[in-house]
Amino acid sequence: MRKILLILAFILLIQPVIALEHLTADNFDQPETSVNPEKNYYFPGDNIQATYIITPKTDDDMELIGGEKDNPRTYTFKTSLENAQWTEVTINYYLGSWSEDVKGNEAKIDVKYFYLDEERKGVRSIEVNISGIIPQVDERIKNVIIVNVTVEDCDDDALSPLTVKVVNVERFLEDIQKLRSDADNLKLDLENAGVTYNESDFDEVYSLLDSAEKLVDKGSYVEADDKITQAENKLEDISSKADKLKAETARDYVDSVLDEAYLNLSVTEVSLNKVAESENYTLFVESYAELKSTYDELKKEFDDAIQMIEEGKYIQAYEKLTELKPKADTLLKDVNDLLSRIEGEPKGEGGFSIPFNLQFTLPFSLLYLVAIVGAAAVAIAVAIVLRRRRGKWDELR
Repeated sequence: MRKILLILAFILLIQPVIALEHLTADNFDQPETSVNPEKNYYFPGDNIQATYIITPKTDDDMELIGGEKDNPRTYTFKTSLENAQWTEVTINYYLGSWSEDVKGNEAKIDVKYFYLDEERKGVRSIEVNISGIIPQVDERIKNVIIVNVTVEDCDDDALSPLTVKVVNVERFLEDIQKLRSDADNLKLDLENAGVTYNESDFDEVYSLLDSAEKLVDKGSYVEADDKITQAENKLEDISSKADKLKAETARDYVDSVLDEAYLNLSVTEVSLNKVAESENYTLFVESYAELKSTYDELKKEFDDAIQMIEEGKYIQAYEKLTELKPKADTLLKDVNDLLSRIEGEPKGEGGFSIPFNLQFTLPFSLLYLVAIVGAAAVAIAVAIVLRRRRGKWDELR
C-alpha cells in the first residue's frame, strides 16, 4: 500500500503544468483609475498619487485572469514617474486578499489560481497604488504614462494605460519665437529669390502665434498647442509652395539669360563675316568657339535642373539653378563683349570665305535680319514669362 501511495505522489509531481489561456481585452472590464490631485494637466515636478484597478468582465473571466492551477499569471506594472513608490499592490481573490510590497519603477506580481467551487472561484480585482513626481518632457504637451500593464500570455493592448497630460511652458514660448523667426526668414528668402508672395499667408501665421501666446498666458495650454500646430502646418504649406516657386523663378531667369546668350552667339557668328580679313579674325573665332562650348555645357546643366523640377526635387533644382545664375550672367557678358569687339573691328576687304566651318547658305543681310527678328521674339517671350510668373503664387494657393 505504501508503495502505491509513493507511485501516485510521483505521478502527481511529474504532471505537466497546464498552459495559460490567452487573454484579450474582452476578458477585462475597463480599468478603474484615479489621479490625485485631479487636474486637466500637470507640470514637471508635481507630486501625484494614482490608483489602477483591474477587474474581470464575467464570472468565468474571474478564473481565467488568475492563471491556471500551479501556473500563476504574471502581471507587470511600469511607470514613468520619478521617485516612484508602489504604496500598495493588492490581489483580491474571491475569498481573501494578498498584498505585496514593491519598490522601483516596475512592479511584477504573480496572480495565482483560486477555485473552491463553481460559485466561489477566481480573482475579483487587482489593485495598484503609486505615488511619484511628474518627469520633465521635451514636447509642449505630452501624455506621460503613470501606470502601464502587461499581462503574461495576453494581448499587449488588452489593458489601456493610465496617462496624464504634462505641459512644458518653456517649450511653448520657444516654439512660438522660433516660428516667428522662421516666417521672417522665409519672407526674406522669397524676396531675395525674387519670388512674389501673398502677405496674407504670413499674416495668418503671425495671427495664430499671437493667439497662442495669449492662450499660454491664460494657462489654456491645450488650445494654445492647437494654435501653434495650425501655424506650423500653415508655414510648412507656404514653405513647400515657396520651394517650387523659387525653383521656377530661378529657372525662368537662367532660361532667359541662356536664350539671350544663344541669340547673341548667333549674331556674333554672322558678324564674323564682316571681319573675315581682320588680323584679329582668328582670335575672334577661337573666342567664339570657347563661348559656344561654355553655352553647351551650361545648357546641359540647365536641362538637368529642369528634370529635377519635373521630378518635384525643388530644393535641389533651386540650388543647381542658383549655381548656374552667375555662370549664365558671365557667359552673356562675355558674348556681348565679343560681339562689341567684332562690331568695332575695322572691316577688311576680303570676301566671305569663313574658316572654322562657319559656312552659311543665306546671304549676309538676310541672316542679320533673321538674328534681329529672333532677338525681338526672345524679348517678347521673356515679357510673357515674366507676366505669367506674377500669377504663379495665386495659382498655387
